[in-house]
Amino acid sequence: MLVNALSPHPYLFWFSVGAPTMTKAMNLNTSAPLAFIISFYFFLVGTKIVLALLIGHSKSFLRDNVYIYILRILGLILCVFSMVLFYDGLKLLGIIQG
Repeated sequence: MLVNALSPHPYLFWFSVGAPTMTKAMNLNTSAPLAFIISFYFFLVGTKIVLALLIGHSKSFLRDNVYIYILRILGLILCVFSMVLFYDGLKLLGIIQG
């Protein structure tokens, strides 16, 4: 709970997207901000519940060797992707010519 309270993601969302959307919605209709908040939290909490249910039903898959190999392959892909991004960053900074 403390991690969620200290996380900057909700605050960034409400300062950059949520509050401007609410003010525009208030100009259209007085019930529109309420509909926005209700639908936003319904889908936010709903997707977390669905995700928890799916993970709860897939315990056997998470212990399987196939899952471990998938994680290893995805980790390797992330490493390659990070090297490509690092190379592009060095090119953009002018450290290397390419």
